[in-house]
Amino acid sequence: MRARAFGVAAAVSVFLAGALTSPAQAAAGTYYVSATGSDSNSGLSPSEAWKTIAKVNSFTYPQGSLISFEGGSTFTGCLVFNPTNVPASAASVPFRVASYGTGKATISSNCTGDYSAAVTADAVNGFQLNNVKLVNGGTTAAGVLLENQSSSTATSGLQINYTDISGFATPSGSTSTFGGQIMVLGYAVNGNSGPLNDVQIVNNKLYGASVTSNAGPGVYGWGSGLNISNVRVEGNTVYNLGMAPSSTGAAITANGWNGALIQRNIVHDIGANVTSCGGTSGIMSYTSNNVTIRNNEVYKVQPVPAYTAGCDWDGIDLDGGTTNSLVEYNYTHDNAGSGLLAYTSTAASRVWGPNTYRYNISENDDWALAQGGLMDVVPAAPKNALSIYGNTFFSNKDQSANKKQGASACFNFGYSTGVWAAGSQIKDNICYLANRNNFGKTGQFYYNPYNQTGMTLANNLYYGTNTGGWRWSGTTYADFAAWNAAGLESGAVWGDPLFTSPGAGGTCTWSPPSGTGPQPCPQAYTLKTGSPAIGAGTPVSGNGGVDYYGTTIPNPPNIGADAG
Repeated sequence: MRARAFGVAAAVSVFLAGALTSPAQAAAGTYYVSATGSDSNSGLSPSEAWKTIAKVNSFTYPQGSLISFEGGSTFTGCLVFNPTNVPASAASVPFRVASYGTGKATISSNCTGDYSAAVTADAVNGFQLNNVKLVNGGTTAAGVLLENQSSSTATSGLQINYTDISGFATPSGSTSTFGGQIMVLGYAVNGNSGPLNDVQIVNNKLYGASVTSNAGPGVYGWGSGLNISNVRVEGNTVYNLGMAPSSTGAAITANGWNGALIQRNIVHDIGANVTSCGGTSGIMSYTSNNVTIRNNEVYKVQPVPAYTAGCDWDGIDLDGGTTNSLVEYNYTHDNAGSGLLAYTSTAASRVWGPNTYRYNISENDDWALAQGGLMDVVPAAPKNALSIYGNTFFSNKDQSANKKQGASACFNFGYSTGVWAAGSQIKDNICYLANRNNFGKTGQFYYNPYNQTGMTLANNLYYGTNTGGWRWSGTTYADFAAWNAAGLESGAVWGDPLFTSPGAGGTCTWSPPSGTGPQPCPQAYTLKTGSPAIGAGTPVSGNGGVDYYGTTIPNPPNIGADAG
């Protein structure tokens, strides 16, 4: 996948830099729109450019047409493309909307209504939106709407690249939850749930005007079953999406997706206005299959200016009905809720799991005790296998003034008893707790009050001062000797892991379109010579081969995300 991703990014970059602006493209099927144009013109050259979006919407386009808006100019209206004005379309012959000249063209929306969008592409195969800017000029619900309202055959080859989209949200007073910067909709509003295939959302900026803006989500929408397939969300920067007080979803939500890669995105300052539960996450999957979430940095998913009510605000969540999915090589930090969440409920008759979380780093997550753990597995024991290995969890937050009067656990399990599915494992993780509650104690390494059982615990490293111990069913094991003697875990290790600079991970400096993740940041959680974590792990089959830092994993591995 990495080679393919690098190739697509390079191709898009070359395309935008050259082909769109070249006079050689001025041929039949290429149509120009300029602020100084006229709708009575042919549209076939910059000197014969059209002027308005109304003209663009009213024209019937040959297959493979390119519509070029003048860079640096603003056009008011909402673009609508469907089989009426694009009667023939194919993924192999893209229908493109882009900018020409210098800079990005701006589309300022003026349409209203629950399902309005600045740009709608309905059942147009090969639709591409490249290098433009979309702003909410009023009460438009969405920036881009991708849908298929007319066919049971998948609409394929949809791309949104190098585009700025800002300010879109569910209109005030609407009973719909439709709205956000990009809506990917397989559950159509007219009753025809048309499938989508090969959806690429790459190198965009999706944002609001400020941390507390009502804009959001970034990428949202619903499928009908698993009718949105082969999705790639990569290289995007998603931020300042305060959302509505009662919100569900995430900055990036996979819903009804079958086969998806969500990688190398920066997500921050999300959910500032939310006061409800079931609310916002940084990245989330729901009723989806085969989703890989990797190499993302997610931080400050949190209420602003302070916590008052609600829950969630987690970094990355495999939510209800998610199957065969993987969360790896991500850096989450300073989120009000857990860094990683496994919400193990059955949804839409889909039984959660098997799913895996590996080689992630969490720093100072759950600062508001919005979930109760740096990693949460709730609301019940997973019915299919859950694997959690090679992760690093660290917190040194002072939580003594928190209204909930506690300190976050490393792992927080469920609201009920239950047996985890066969094959479930928690291995080779580091839990370093220096957080503290109003009694001066840290959180517990495990908070498992209802006696969930069945998972294999092995070779995890624990460290902290004045710790809350391990809560397992009705027993609290106050120190490591007691925990070890209980026989619940094999190969457990106690000791300072000798991180390079614990607590100093901070915010990384990197560019999502560069084709890299936040790695090698944060270097704070690499292991120093002499660390008790070095070589103290236990091998895990199918372990991915490399750790968070891209180092080949030896046998035996190190404990934690610096496994090599």
